[in-house]
Amino acid sequence: MDTRSAVLQLLEENKSMALSGQQIADRLGVTRAAVWKAVKSLQEDGYSITATTNKGYMLTGASDVVSVEGIRAALPDRYKNLALEVKQSTVSTNIDVGAAAASGAPHGTTVVALEQKSGQGRLGKSFCSPKGGLYFSTLIRPTLSIDKAVMITPAAAVAAHKAITDILGLPVSIKWVNDIYMNGRKVVGISTQAQADIAVGGISGIIVGTGINYNTAQSDFSGDIQNKAGSLYYGDAPAKRNELIAAAITALLDLSKDLTDKSYMDYYRKHCFVLGARVDYEIDREAKSGIVEELDDNGALIIAEDGRKEKRHLSCGEISVRPRS
Repeated sequence: MDTRSAVLQLLEENKSMALSGQQIADRLGVTRAAVWKAVKSLQEDGYSITATTNKGYMLTGASDVVSVEGIRAALPDRYKNLALEVKQSTVSTNIDVGAAAASGAPHGTTVVALEQKSGQGRLGKSFCSPKGGLYFSTLIRPTLSIDKAVMITPAAAVAAHKAITDILGLPVSIKWVNDIYMNGRKVVGISTQAQADIAVGGISGIIVGTGINYNTAQSDFSGDIQNKAGSLYYGDAPAKRNELIAAAITALLDLSKDLTDKSYMDYYRKHCFVLGARVDYEIDREAKSGIVEELDDNGALIIAEDGRKEKRHLSCGEISVRPRS
C-alpha cells in the first residue's frame, strides 16, 4: 500500500476524529512531509479533510468519496482482507468479476463502479447504470450443487434490503425474485450468474451483481425505465455510500456461508410485498394470473391460479403485481 492509500485508510478508520501529522507519520513509518503531501493529494481528489495546526488532520463526516479504503474501513474484521477494486466507470462489474474469477480470484472478490456502460440485469436484460448509482459485483465460491446454489438469489435480496434498512433506515421492500422497491419504484436490481464446473457436476462460482440507485436524477433513467425506476435519494443524500456497500457485501457473504440454512427466508417473507397480491405472469408464453398465497423455503411462489385447481409453484420468471384496490 502506498503512502496516499495508507493515509486515507487511517483517516477512514478514524473518520470525524483528528489525527496529528506526527501520529499518522509514526503509525505509518513515514515522514510528516509525506503525510502532508498525501493529504494534499486527497483533498485535490475531493476528500473533505480539514487541517488545523493544533488538532491535525480529520476526514469529515461530510466526505463521501467511494474508495477501497472507505469500504474496507466499514467492513468487519473478518472481511478486512477482501479483494476490492473501485472504478469510476466500467463496461460491467459482472464482466470484471467474471474475468477475475476465470483467473482464480478468491471468494468475496468485489468490483465497485459509479457508472456502467453496459450493465447486466436478470434474464440477459440490460441494466441502466447512470452516474448517481452504486454498482458492485461479488464473487461467491460455494461448495454446493447447482440446485442448492439457486438460494443465493433470495439471499442476495435479503442482503441488499438489510443493508439499506440498517445503514439508511429507509422503508424499502422486496419484490420477488430479488428487486428492491421504495414508493412503488424499483431502486435496486440484482442479478446472479452461476459458473458451472462440469468436472465435478457443480459450480465454481456465482457472480452476484447489485445495482443501487442511490442518488440518481429521474431524467438520467433511459426510455420507459423512467416510469418504473426510482432512487433512494434525489439530490440530498447522506454521506454513507461506503458504509452501504460494505454492509451489503457483509450481509451477502454472511448469508452465503451456508445457503442450505434457509432461516433468512423468514426475513424475506416478512419484507416481500407480493404475498397476498394478485399477479400476472407467463407460463410457456401463455398469460396467467392468480393470488400469491405463500412463498416456500426454496423461494418459489405458491399461487392460486385463476381457472386451475392445483396450486402453481412459480420458481423463476417475471411477475407483474396488480395495484391493490
